[in-house]
Amino acid sequence: MIKILYVITKSNWGGAQRYVYDIATSLDKEMFDAAVACGGNGLLATKLQEAGVRVIQIPFLQRDINIIKEFLSLFALFKIFRKERPDVIHLNSAKIGGLGAVAAYGLRIFCGWRPKVIFTAHGWGFNEDRPYLARVIIFLAQWISVIFCDFVICVSCAVFNQGMYFPFASKKLRLINLGIKSPDFLKHLEARHRLATLNKTNSLGKEFPSVWIGCIAELAKNKGLAYLIDAISILRTSDVQVLIIGDGEDYKKLQLQISNLQLQDKVFLLGFVPEASRYLKAFDMFVLPSITEAGAYVLHEAGFAGIPAVATKVGGIPYIIKDGENGFLVPPKNPEKLAEALKKLLGDENLRKIMGQKNYDLVSQKFSFEKMLRETIDIYNKVS
Repeated sequence: MIKILYVITKSNWGGAQRYVYDIATSLDKEMFDAAVACGGNGLLATKLQEAGVRVIQIPFLQRDINIIKEFLSLFALFKIFRKERPDVIHLNSAKIGGLGAVAAYGLRIFCGWRPKVIFTAHGWGFNEDRPYLARVIIFLAQWISVIFCDFVICVSCAVFNQGMYFPFASKKLRLINLGIKSPDFLKHLEARHRLATLNKTNSLGKEFPSVWIGCIAELAKNKGLAYLIDAISILRTSDVQVLIIGDGEDYKKLQLQISNLQLQDKVFLLGFVPEASRYLKAFDMFVLPSITEAGAYVLHEAGFAGIPAVATKVGGIPYIIKDGENGFLVPPKNPEKLAEALKKLLGDENLRKIMGQKNYDLVSQKFSFEKMLRETIDIYNKVS
């Protein structure tokens, strides 16, 4: 039996957390003994415990940089690794990639225990909108992470191609595209009625906007939601409603922007909604205006829902959305181009149906969860 310890920085629910959950809960329990170490006690921890997967809390671990807490977290990881003695340590997220790789290396030096270390790159931190010097430091830190690992799984071609920039890293990189299980979608009208209750609009009726645009994203700068709100201001279309599902640090800032642009009857921040992907069939189209993005689970889910998507041409998105086929691609930070693309779909119901079907066909064929799981297990078997 192979003992695997998954490690991730935050236990809230996001793309990397879903990746860990899906794999950890799908392994054959007769072949693998899986546990997950994470910071905090969020939804990921709750769902894992409900699924019977052991969860280990990492004290002091947080996303923001704090030198003292980084050293405390590093020592905590070392103690966890020494106690658990896993055969494979599977790291997820940029910060834990660095801390975890160094802690595992310390285990080899001080304890003589040599676990294999795998790092899944869900994206590279140097792509984020930060000062140049900060991006250089992040690049160097992530390079060190890669050097200390045995294998690096890249979740998209974009992540893989950028990973090739790291010196001496090419032999460690493996491309395994994100794969998802199709969500258990609510039917169109049921999903609309439930979301209408959440956004406190009038009950569905003749006066209710005919076209719904959906977005599921963390309310954070890198998701580019401010540019989406600006794009809706440019459109000024009366028969459209934009529902943004998710929470995050930019909630108040985005709500103020909506108020200043007088879009309170057009754009709604619904906050966190459990199992948000189940509501995707409520929407006529999906939008993801990210400034940086690696694989975007939610675009795969929109494909399974059979709705077209408008998204930015960044990271791994162009490998999911083919411009003019299953949706439209636009430059990041460009509300004018985003508004143009949205307008094309808003005014053509037949085009929405054609692109939605193509989106379903592409995602269901290319991004299989079974394929992702099989290729990941192959790496576990190879290193054990």
